[in-house]
Order: sequence, then C-alpha cells, then structure tokens
Amino acid sequence: MATANLPLHIASQYLLGYRRFLLNNPDQVEAIGHCPCCASSFREWRPVFGRGRKAECHICHSFERHRHLWLTIDADSGFFQPGTSLLHFAPEPFFKKAFGENPNIKYYDCDLAKERATYQVDITSIPFEDEHFDRIICSHVLEHVPDDRKGMRELRRVLKKGGIAYVMVPSQARPDTYEDPAINTPELRLKHYGQATHVRIYSRDNFVERLQESGFEVEMQLPKAKYGEDMCRDFLLGDNVYICR
Repeated sequence: MATANLPLHIASQYLLGYRRFLLNNPDQVEAIGHCPCCASSFREWRPVFGRGRKAECHICHSFERHRHLWLTIDADSGFFQPGTSLLHFAPEPFFKKAFGENPNIKYYDCDLAKERATYQVDITSIPFEDEHFDRIICSHVLEHVPDDRKGMRELRRVLKKGGIAYVMVPSQARPDTYEDPAINTPELRLKHYGQATHVRIYSRDNFVERLQESGFEVEMQLPKAKYGEDMCRDFLLGDNVYICR
C-alpha cells in the first residue's frame, strides 16, 4: 500500500479528512479515481487551482506528478531508513508533511524564496558540503533556472555515493530542448514556453543528456511504461521521473 511510509498520525489525519469529505459529498462515494498518496478514492478529481483540468486530490491535494513520484519513492527501500538525509527543493505541502514529520528522515526543505521553506537555497550554489545527502528531490525546478547545467552539477556534488536524486521537469518527445536567451520577459516566456517563469521546454532525451553530462547515471521512468495504462488512469499519474544515481 503506497501510504505505508506515512507517519501514523498523518495517515490518520488523511483518513479522518476523507471520511468527512465523503459525508459531505455523498456523490463521490462511487469511486473511479484513487490517490496513492493518502489512500482516498473519488468519483472525480478536483479541478487544479479551481479551474482547468480535473487532476487534484480532494484530501492531500496531490497532482499527477506528485502521485507518480510518491509511488516511486514508496518503492525505494532505502528512502525511509533511519538517518536518511533528504534535500528537497521547492517542497510541496504533502511531501513536506510526509517527510518533515518522519522521525527517520533528516529533512532539509529549501527554496530560492525564503518564505517557502526552512532553508533559502540557490540550486546553482548549494551551501552544503560534497556528498552530504542520501536522497534528493528536485521536481519542477530546473525549467525555471537559467544555468540549469550548473544546478545539475551541484545536485551531483552534494549527493552521496550510492545516493539517488529524483528529478522531474516538464518535458516533451521533441528533437531538442527549446530555449532562447532572447525570450526574456514574462510575456514572451508565457507565449513560447507556456509559463511566465519558465526559461525552456525540455526535450526528454536532451534532459537525460544534460544530467549525464553532470555526472549522473540516469533512468527515465515513464508512468505508463512503469505502471501500465490501467493504473495510470485509476491513479491519474503523470510526468516522467528521472532517477539519477
């Protein structure tokens, strides 16, 4: 069960929240979608940010990429071992709660914006010594970083020998990464990259190449290839996980 590694008090909170939700929304009892993060089930997902696609869990507020990442981490036998040191960039509320309140994990949540995490950290200049962390999570960060290769080298530098970095970015099956220094305003970035703070659209293969150039051995995990179409539909999994060793 994918929630097995949640601290008991957090799992209990999600269960109570789920029961209350079903009590107030009896139309959701006929379950079609299932959330592996909090073990809740629904007839339909919640609209993301209250609009657009329906992909958000009503209870833990996970999206497609969070559920794929959680299943991957949950299967990592070393992730929740006592004393595991974890560096987590741009921490999502669900993960921050799950990891930050787990007594087995030495948790370092960080972000460039100091109000969003405990540690204010620039990914291109990580203020920790070499080979400091057993595990790293860096999800949907590098597409915002102008010098992404420097950020990748820093991730490699602070990862212990035998450690694993779980990296995710929006990526496409395209011949090459699309980036242009002349696309340098929020308006242009929104037009060309789809978000005002993105600085590129990654090619899947090129993203792997950049990670490899930084010193990683990389496995690109596609959700359908890993879990099959039925599970991806029921759990609504999305985005590729790049497993870096």
